[in-house]
This record gives sequence, C-alpha cells and structure tokens, in this order.
Amino acid sequence: MFSPETATSSIDGVVTTLSWIGRFLEPLLAITALVTAVVWVVPQLRRAAVPSLAALTGLLAAGEVLLVWFHFRLWQICQVVDPFTGFVSGSFAVPLWVESEKLYVWALILAVITLSLRRHRAELQPMLACATALLVFGSVVWSRPFTDPLPSFLGQYRGYLDAWVAGGPAAAAQIAQGLEGSRRFFYNTWYMWVHPPLLFIAYGAFVASFAATVRMIRDRRSSFEQTAYRWARFGYLPLTLGMLLGFPWAILAWSGESWWWSGKVNMSIMMWLLYTAYLHARLYLRPRGMWKIVAALAVLSFVTLLLTYVTTYLVPGAHSVV
Repeated sequence: MFSPETATSSIDGVVTTLSWIGRFLEPLLAITALVTAVVWVVPQLRRAAVPSLAALTGLLAAGEVLLVWFHFRLWQICQVVDPFTGFVSGSFAVPLWVESEKLYVWALILAVITLSLRRHRAELQPMLACATALLVFGSVVWSRPFTDPLPSFLGQYRGYLDAWVAGGPAAAAQIAQGLEGSRRFFYNTWYMWVHPPLLFIAYGAFVASFAATVRMIRDRRSSFEQTAYRWARFGYLPLTLGMLLGFPWAILAWSGESWWWSGKVNMSIMMWLLYTAYLHARLYLRPRGMWKIVAALAVLSFVTLLLTYVTTYLVPGAHSVV
C-alpha cells in the first residue's frame, strides 16, 4: 500500500546516495575535463591526449549508468495515487535528458563522436575534445546532475507528498490531478523518450561539422569541407525527424497555448532552415567563391544552434524551462 511518508523517505535515501557519489564524481569529471582540454591544447602533452579523452568518456559513461539507476529507482518510488480510493494510476518514467541532465547527455554524445572520428582525426580531435571538456565542465558546475538532481520534478512530487501528509486526501487530490497530467503527457510520453535524444545526436554531429568548417576556413582545404558536409548531413536527419515528431506532440500537449510563438520553437525552425540552406548551397560548390557562402552558412547555422539551446533558458514561452 502506498504511503507518502515511506515514499518521502525512499526519495530522500536515493537522492542522498546519488548526491554522496556526486560529491566525488562531479569534481573528478571537472578535473578530468580540464586536464583533457590542457593536454589537447599543449603540443608537448599531446601524447596523453587520447588516454585523457578516453578517461573522460569512461567517467561520463559511468555517470550515465548511475543516472539510469537513479531514474529506475524513481520509477519504482514515484507513483500517482488517488488519495480517496488508493488507485495507482502509474509511476513516473522520467527521461534521462531533462532538466539538469541535458548538457551531460550532450557531452557524452560528443565525447563518443570525438573518440570515433576517422577522417581528419588528428586535426579535428583537439577542437572537439575541448568542446567536450567545456560541456562537461558546464554540466557539473552549472547543472550539477548528481548533487542537485531533477530539481523541478522532485520539487513537484515532494509537494504532492507534503500536501498528502499536511493537508490530507483533499489537498493531495487537487495536486494529484495536475501531477497525473504531467506524468501522462510529458514524462511518460514516447515523445520525450525519442525527440530530445534525436536532437542531441544532431547537436553532436553539428559540433563536428563546425570544427571541420573552421579548419576549412583556416587551411582552405576542400577535404575539410567534405568532412563538414558529411557530419552536417548526418546530423540533419535526426534533427529533421526530431522536429517532425515534435510538432504533432506540441499541438496536443500545448493545446490552447500560443506555443508557435515560443522563442525556442522559432529558433529551432530557423536553425533547420539554415542547415537546409547550407546543405543545398553545398550542391553548387563549383562556382568561383561559392565556398565562402557555404562556409558562412555553416558558421551561421551553428551559431543559431547555440542560440536555440540558450533560448530555452532565457526566453519565456511554452518551451522554456525557467
């Protein structure tokens, strides 16, 4: 039988365990990220570059396994229960790429891409390794996925448990209705388990494409342009699929809201249009000077990607997280 006191105690225990490990893991990740960036930047230390990147990737993977355990325990504990009948409508299957875990997933994907590079490996790995280190550092210092996990979700669910204990079934029933809506139409929906990871895979590929574009602009070698195009083409597919899956869900989930005016939605459309323009312009690369236009579109597309991510936190709207 569901007990709000037991659920509160179980959540506190799981969060305490995760936070205790995080007090060691987050500084270790930050230090490893800093070391990785340094050894890739300093030529004299380049011999340790690949091992340091591999170590960072291994730590990221270990941390992701820990987060999988954390989310699984939340699924076992966090249920929505009718306070009057005791009917359990379901548990929360919180995705692994929401709230404080977004940057972490992006960093892990980019680390895997960096290690798996084959074409222009020696030239592109330094820039991508530094980008991975920056994402890791930002994740553990700013987002803190282990020491401050899922603050919005846990705050919402703890409010439901507190209302049950302090206000009784009537108070808990009011919160339970909104909580059940969040469970069914946000956390547990298939969309949240497909749409975000597709976008983060695309983001990782676009970082690789941007790195190759920078080398192409600097060295003026067509082979770098070909590598940039290949990574952009690879990222364009999950980006397009993710956005196509997103719009029908948005119509259902944000019915009655002017979600189409959301800053994040509009920036995402702009990013997709620019990458579409880049890929199409690349088909006409032979005319004299066309490579400059293609390079400009590639850089502008990546800048729009960064703005799309930042918009989520800075611009109010249906897609905003603050």
